[in-house]
Amino acid sequence: MMQAMARALRPDITNGWHHVMNRGIDHADVFFHDSDRIEIGQRLADVFERFGVRTHAYCLMDNHFHFLWHCPDAGLSDAMQRLSSMYTRHVNDRIGRDGPLFRGRFHSRLVTDERQLAATVRYIHRNPLDLPGVVRARDYRWSSHRTYLGLRRKPDWLCTSPVLDGWEPTGFDRFVDGDLGSLGRIDADQLRAMLAATELVLAERGSPTDARLGAVARKVVLAWASAHPAADQVVIREVFALSTRAALRKATLRARSMVGTDPEFDVVIGRVLDLVATEWDNTGLTRVVPYSAARAAS
Repeated sequence: MMQAMARALRPDITNGWHHVMNRGIDHADVFFHDSDRIEIGQRLADVFERFGVRTHAYCLMDNHFHFLWHCPDAGLSDAMQRLSSMYTRHVNDRIGRDGPLFRGRFHSRLVTDERQLAATVRYIHRNPLDLPGVVRARDYRWSSHRTYLGLRRKPDWLCTSPVLDGWEPTGFDRFVDGDLGSLGRIDADQLRAMLAATELVLAERGSPTDARLGAVARKVVLAWASAHPAADQVVIREVFALSTRAALRKATLRARSMVGTDPEFDVVIGRVLDLVATEWDNTGLTRVVPYSAARAAS
């Protein structure tokens, strides 16, 4: 029988790339005025100067934020702790409030290859598309997408070249706004990527509590995988540590029971699939040269 495990230590590796997200307590806003979003830019400059943490993409929603950070000297947690505490002090002083602004610990997902890097930037820049009046990512003022398109001056703390190099002039804009292909294969690495992405999406949407994120993410992904025609039961059992077919059937029934009672989980899995889809369609969204070649030429 598997025992409950403590939450895994956050990967904080030298030269690590991280998709970082945090949101307000009890779904509350963390940005109340344009000056607050401008202040976050000052905090991003500060962590770059102090820790060498470079921002490669960002999106500032009303009640949460996303960053893509590169940490050459590690220091992910120290940088986020400083940014959050300094920003909270700014907001509290400005509007006369007291206490923490963000819920619990921030959430991060390690970015490990060039395709995931591009997909992460795409996901971050697409975050505002659910907002009324935001039809294209470029319509939203408070993300790095307009900087990627050359419509806004690039601050010193923001770096776009590792992702942007190798695209045709309008290709990146189409990549962010366009629909991608579906998952072409369901292997163990893909399911593990989905589990990590599901935790982040659940945290972004503010449910469930941090202590239950892992368990709920497992049920969401298991319910989806068990219904996917290309999923292999052996692979599913391996990823979810289910030793027998009977254990898989029992776990699947529990997962489908939870997911089937709440349409929110359909939204969650849709966002997860958008983030981790590995096969792009052939409508001009693919890059001109591979990321590795772009890096070597820069």
